[in-house]
Amino acid sequence: MEDKKTQLVHRRREEILTAAKHIFAKNGFRRTKIGEIAAHLSVGKGTLYRYFKDKKSLFLAVFEQGMAGLRQAMRANIEPIIDPKNKISAAVRTYFEFFDNDRELVEILMQVRSEFKDDYRRVFLALYSDYIVKIQENLRVSVKTGVFRKLDVEKTAEAISATLHGVLQSFYVREFGPETAVPDVEKLTDRTEAVTALLLKGLLKTDSA
Repeated sequence: MEDKKTQLVHRRREEILTAAKHIFAKNGFRRTKIGEIAAHLSVGKGTLYRYFKDKKSLFLAVFEQGMAGLRQAMRANIEPIIDPKNKISAAVRTYFEFFDNDRELVEILMQVRSEFKDDYRRVFLALYSDYIVKIQENLRVSVKTGVFRKLDVEKTAEAISATLHGVLQSFYVREFGPETAVPDVEKLTDRTEAVTALLLKGLLKTDSA
């Protein structure tokens, strides 16, 4: 069991990450000053530097924490499901719901991709390698059992991942950039049924869904 000091350190780190995500998403990495984040938390800059060596490490920690949350959500919502079609549907719904519920993270994701391409690839590929294997496993079992038609498992898994990411990027640009977003007007999850139907239409051995 964690002692009180460890709990305090963990809690403070989480508070810093939450504040940093909000300010980075609002102002952008380059325009954000460490002092702004410290002021938001009513602490000195030295407190932040005890947890993160510089602004970049804090920025990337926010991104890594978000991607870890996505991985956890995907595992929790998809792995318990047995039916292959339902797994696909759950993957689409979970992915879209996750980013609907954390729009600031989408802004962070786009900033990291723009500012630090190598770090973006490192973190994103770690996530990708985890869930792409799960998609491949589902496809192989589904093809073997006759639920899905014969297909190239590796390329199909890549296409599914690219579809989800592409819809996210397209929607972000059009609907919820940090300056134009209007909460609850339109959501990524509004596209769940359409994307799921599109994917299953190409995967199923017959036209039945």
